[in-house]
Amino acid sequence: MLNGKTYVVTSIDLVNAVNRNSKILAFNPFIAFLGKRITGHDETTSRIVQHNLNGENGQGYVIEIHDGAISSLASGPALNHMTANMLAEAMTFFDGLKAGAVIDLFAWTKRMVTLCSTQGIYGKDNPFNTDVERMVQNFWQFDEDLNTLILDFAPAILAPKGNRARQELGRAFSRYFDRFDASQSSPAALTKHRYSVNTRYRLSSFNQGRLEVGVLLGILANTIPTIFYTILHVLSDAQLLEDVRGEIEAVALRREEGKPVLQVLQVREKCALLYSTLQETLRVHAQGSSVRYVREDIMLQDRWLLKKGMVVQMPQAVMHSDPGAWGPDVSVFNQRRFLKQMTTARDDGKAFKPQMAAYRPFGGGTSLCPGRHFVTTEAMVLTAVMVMGFEVTPVEGHGWKIPRQKQESMATNVFPPDEDIQVEVRQRGGWEGLVWEME
Repeated sequence: MLNGKTYVVTSIDLVNAVNRNSKILAFNPFIAFLGKRITGHDETTSRIVQHNLNGENGQGYVIEIHDGAISSLASGPALNHMTANMLAEAMTFFDGLKAGAVIDLFAWTKRMVTLCSTQGIYGKDNPFNTDVERMVQNFWQFDEDLNTLILDFAPAILAPKGNRARQELGRAFSRYFDRFDASQSSPAALTKHRYSVNTRYRLSSFNQGRLEVGVLLGILANTIPTIFYTILHVLSDAQLLEDVRGEIEAVALRREEGKPVLQVLQVREKCALLYSTLQETLRVHAQGSSVRYVREDIMLQDRWLLKKGMVVQMPQAVMHSDPGAWGPDVSVFNQRRFLKQMTTARDDGKAFKPQMAAYRPFGGGTSLCPGRHFVTTEAMVLTAVMVMGFEVTPVEGHGWKIPRQKQESMATNVFPPDEDIQVEVRQRGGWEGLVWEME
């Protein structure tokens, strides 16, 4: 699949044409091709995954899992339940900063988001709770070695650490599903649905555990760099920090007996500047590529012939840096770019409105990321807690800087920073006892 011709699509009109032809230009074949290489599940499970992969004869395994993810992660009670579990765990990390601390910001964010995201999804029996340090280390070692593991050639020799980490993660999740009780309220609806489908297809606990290792990539690999860069962009811009704090205080915060109460749903729904900052963070830092497999010959726009068996790539970095889509300030981080009333001046002096069809951090078409609502809420709320509850400054002798990104696994769109930033964190006066509510 990866040895043939590749068509690189960067035109917005052509990208839309690709999205409209999702039956012929499909993403699911990549799941069949790469899934076993990523997770190490067995051949029987591979056949189950590949059956009715594109809905040829009704729903198959992949389509059922995907459709369940869409409904489980849509805005509503299930998403709110997941968010509440996530935030309850995250607050233990913020509580640890109240006495003041010097931290490596990315390392701290990575550990916090790894644990609070998995807590939100897997509930009180979260496998990461069994041996926190080991499990966190295992996931990131697996992610680091993923490109070599995908070669599917002598993984124990070429990527021994990543292969061992994958095995340990798989065993931990196998034990989790062996003891899984769908009647409990703690696990997210997303996890209950996956367990139900896996059980109906009679997947062994070994293979359920291995498949879940792949799910972890979707939960964590892009989310953590996104949250890190969002927090960093707000903290490093004094005017933006002041404006975001003012916005949150105006529309998403109340006080009860003098104590501040952060209203989570109001952050998500009413903090337009914070949301625009997150979107701009993704525009600037999402540098991966959407891919499709050409299942049969197709002519796009009566001009471009795509041949069966080839691959289509739609690189985010190209579309996210196109002046034709974003205006002459495309190379500048503009936190207000995505505000509804925002326009920028073109070179001819006329107003310019960004073309949202070029915005693809979550992919597009039928393969649009089902988890985008959870990631958006998580990033906005965790950023809000940090900026409202704490004063954060670079350690003495170092100013703010936005580190460059280093490309890691091919499963990642938002790459991590190539270096960490050490910061001093102090609790803000008057913001002691900050709590939250799902309102």
